[in-house]
Amino acid sequence: MRSLEQLIGKAQELKSRGLTTQEISEELKVQTDTVVWLLLRGKERLRKPTPIDIFVDWSQIGSSVRRLSLAGWALADLARESIKNEEFEQPDVVVAVEGSGLVLGMSVAEQLEKPLASVRPQRVADKKLSGAINPSFASIDNKKVLIVDAVLMEGETVTAAVQTARGVRAKPTGIVVLVNKSNYDSVDGVPLKALIQLFTIAKA
Repeated sequence: MRSLEQLIGKAQELKSRGLTTQEISEELKVQTDTVVWLLLRGKERLRKPTPIDIFVDWSQIGSSVRRLSLAGWALADLARESIKNEEFEQPDVVVAVEGSGLVLGMSVAEQLEKPLASVRPQRVADKKLSGAINPSFASIDNKKVLIVDAVLMEGETVTAAVQTARGVRAKPTGIVVLVNKSNYDSVDGVPLKALIQLFTIAKA
């Protein structure tokens, strides 16, 4: 999506398919107030101020197996550097957040030569909570784990992933993401590294 009109159209399409505001937020990787603004765009009787947000279109990476592999290689390299600098502990297992984080996690696990696990945080109402470890992948019980996701917004999904891991006595030692839209350098006490850090600069 390369225009605001396309983003509005996508938000409206997802809404017509029955997705909630929170689910659209996760799908488009934007804040919930941005989703509301997109859905109300053009309705003069429901004017809302423009939210401060950044839409990350990484489809040029996600649509190419080669570019996804290279992005995973870069995330693995970032993790290696963080381990070397003693910012992360050496993990036993790579844990990918299900969804867009899973393909990246596969590449990271391959590069680091570690087993791959997958976590699925659960949604209750408008909140992400501790979920489940996919039994089709590696076990993380009592293991040190590196968590991988694509885009970090407000940290809710990754926080739920951290809590899920801790629920099976695993120790999250680091988090790597492709893009960090937040100002966080850690999530729930776990150090966070991103290939791309976004900052919003507002005029006074």
